[in-house]
Amino acid sequence: MKILLAVLGLITAFAVVPIDTRPLGSVARPAIDHAGSVARFAAVAEAERDSTMEDARSVLLDHGTRTPRVVVLVHGFTNSPRQFRELGQLLFERGYNVLIPRLPEHGLRAGDVGALKSITAERYRDFADRAVDDARGLGDSVLVVGLSAGADVAIWIAQHRPDVTRVVVIAPAISLARVPGLFDAPVMNLMTRVPNMTFHQKPDTLRPHAYFGVSTRGVGQTLRFGASVMRDVERKAPAVRDLALVVNANDRTVDAAPVARIAELWRDRDGARTAFYRFAADLRLPHDVIDATQRCGMPDVVYPVVVALLEARAPDPAPVLAPRCSPATK
Repeated sequence: MKILLAVLGLITAFAVVPIDTRPLGSVARPAIDHAGSVARFAAVAEAERDSTMEDARSVLLDHGTRTPRVVVLVHGFTNSPRQFRELGQLLFERGYNVLIPRLPEHGLRAGDVGALKSITAERYRDFADRAVDDARGLGDSVLVVGLSAGADVAIWIAQHRPDVTRVVVIAPAISLARVPGLFDAPVMNLMTRVPNMTFHQKPDTLRPHAYFGVSTRGVGQTLRFGASVMRDVERKAPAVRDLALVVNANDRTVDAAPVARIAELWRDRDGARTAFYRFAADLRLPHDVIDATQRCGMPDVVYPVVVALLEARAPDPAPVLAPRCSPATK
């Protein structure tokens, strides 16, 4: 009985004692020209050649010269740069240079979702800085789009990198859906402190570029990074002055409430232009609205909205299309 009480006491302490969610600063080291950015990508590609699944490696779509705009597309937790391949190609055909970097520990040839136990909030921050640094030589204006954990990265960039022109944030992983707000911090604290537990799901053979399952430590650190960027938004104005936020009313993975709060705070900052867009629940879109290989995805609905927001235009009214998944099959 004493041992049980001691264990329960330790778990309670792990849950209630706050972890470090202080904002994480930037150390920028930007490429100075097109050749510098291309050389940096070549080094990344060489490092990934043996360690990373071919379909999950970082992507550079390059016109061979500096373009007016370069866009950085940041994939989500458990996915890989393959998630953004079709949208990246569409933007490339519109004249952009396109960089799709791989988040740390994702897409590893010998790995699975358990590899994500090594990710930390600090590694997300370092990745965010490096992504912008590597893109700087590719275009006159740097634009960023991020989804889920990649949207947390996009928010951090919006707060810290004034050399970025526009940021589009899609369904950021600030807090989990279906977890009451009172338990957000305890869940994050526990996941970050206790030994990692990995839960595997059956792989989708049509999506070999993604991991399937959950790493509790990886989720905890992703939420920690989200909490850190949320504190950053609360305390100061964004460094980027042209911003857009996107939520999905059918999202069952992340909570949309923090996004509304970010939109409110960004709009209150002098000079910040902030757009907000919500995909309707009756589209029955999954949390991952980007990946064209996603069974319930609707790129024909989503991509025009993302492109319009990226180009600082009001999206056209959504076409009337039947959802690809019914509630019973989703």
